[in-house]
Amino acid sequence: MTSAEPEAVTSSEETEATCAGCGAPVETDEWHPAATTRTDTGAVQILSFCDRSCRDRWQDRAE
Repeated sequence: MTSAEPEAVTSSEETEATCAGCGAPVETDEWHPAATTRTDTGAVQILSFCDRSCRDRWQDRAE
């Protein structure tokens, strides 16, 4: 039995998140509004937003 090597951090994990509504950078060390959706394959996708009004506009368009 061998021990598993820890996975390396990929460049996509090191990048800043972007707002799903407007594309603005989202600071990941602070709280920001979020929403979840499902992809075509059924996987859960978490979306980050720069502020509550941007999330509300996204939600209005999604309905």
